[in-house]
Amino acid sequence: MGTPCNETDKLLFAASTTLVIGDGTKISFWNSAWAGGCRPRDLAPDVFVISKPKNRSLKEALNGHMWIRDLNLQGHVTVRLLEQFVTVWEFAQNVQLDECALDKIIWRWTASGEYSTSSAYRAQYFGSVKSELKPLIWKPWAPQKCKFFAWLVIKNRVWTSDRLATRGWPRNEVCPLCRRDPEMAHHLLAGCRYTKHVWTLIAAWIAWPQLSPAQWPATESAEDWWRLMATLNGVPKKGIRSLLLLVNWEVWKERNARTFARKEIPPLVLFQKIKEEARSWGLAGAKHLAALLDPL
Repeated sequence: MGTPCNETDKLLFAASTTLVIGDGTKISFWNSAWAGGCRPRDLAPDVFVISKPKNRSLKEALNGHMWIRDLNLQGHVTVRLLEQFVTVWEFAQNVQLDECALDKIIWRWTASGEYSTSSAYRAQYFGSVKSELKPLIWKPWAPQKCKFFAWLVIKNRVWTSDRLATRGWPRNEVCPLCRRDPEMAHHLLAGCRYTKHVWTLIAAWIAWPQLSPAQWPATESAEDWWRLMATLNGVPKKGIRSLLLLVNWEVWKERNARTFARKEIPPLVLFQKIKEEARSWGLAGAKHLAALLDPL
């Protein structure tokens, strides 16, 4: 059925292993990275194309220069082809097979040189930037749907008016909550006067004035605002992070109710819904959110 991996997987394997040449029976001449840490097929792609067959072992290919005999040179020979041929030939000339030793594959990402699934998984993320969203949205207690929404809104992937405009799709230009400013994710969570009214009521309810919009410094994006709120000094962070997920989810639901069902409620009623839902979350397992509400 063939090897269940694509060319990218093969390149990753080549970059993750070091070959120690023994008798050459386990090493593929064209597909193993024995030529200075590279695969000959990558060093000489034009030569690889005209080679028949392509699956010889290193030992078979070097025996009597069989890899040269495998080349079909009936087509047009170019300077590029000759240059690539010389590159492979130089590497092949320097190979010394040891009939008394077996070929070895050393895995670069473990101290023992032995392959492990975990190290292979980590290798695929080398050079990537570690996400800082785990403590903000993935770790706090909340229903999964709220976390997915939070990730979308932080990445500016929710279908607010500004994003609909980029597709030319039908839209309401202004925010359905305040009916005054253009609708964007950042505005919806941090700039809308309706949302700010809700947060003012919440700050007074749980007696944490740092949450009041009057205390918010200016931010440039939904992500900046979310990070600011989730890391406020003096505020119980774990409880507040669950509360952030809850409040923003309820604001989004109210936005959708106005957009699609033509139904709306005032900020005070939404605030009452948030209070009830917060207590339900606490009973369901949001212990840090429940601790935030205990004095109340």
